[in-house]
Amino acid sequence: MSDTTIRVRFAETDQMGIAHHSAYVVWCEAGRVEWLRQRGLSYRDMEDEGTSLAVSHVELDYRAAARFDDELAVATRLDEARSRRVAFQYRITRLSDGALVATARSEHVPTDADGHTVRLPERWLEPLRHLLATDP
Repeated sequence: MSDTTIRVRFAETDQMGIAHHSAYVVWCEAGRVEWLRQRGLSYRDMEDEGTSLAVSHVELDYRAAARFDDELAVATRLDEARSRRVAFQYRITRLSDGALVATARSEHVPTDADGHTVRLPERWLEPLRHLLATDP
């Protein structure tokens, strides 16, 4: 598991100063990309080699409001690593009081540069499988 710190930007809030629901998916993406980076896997390199991880499913449960300028921790963990599906789980907490703001899960299918579903190349699948078994 790894934490990525996010600060709620004004542009991510509604008229009441509460983070809009669409911002949470962006925060999960930031957590996912950083999770990979911290483990020596570059999403940019994966895409440069012709494979993308297209989002196929997202679940989000909102628990508490996040407001402008709140500092949040996005805890990310790999949940599944298969040749045709990779999934991550997320816990978003407010740093000032530890409140659970949201939980989420995203599923991804590997695609080629034309958007066709493909098998995740072994160069990426093998390290993900290893991390799934060993990364807390």
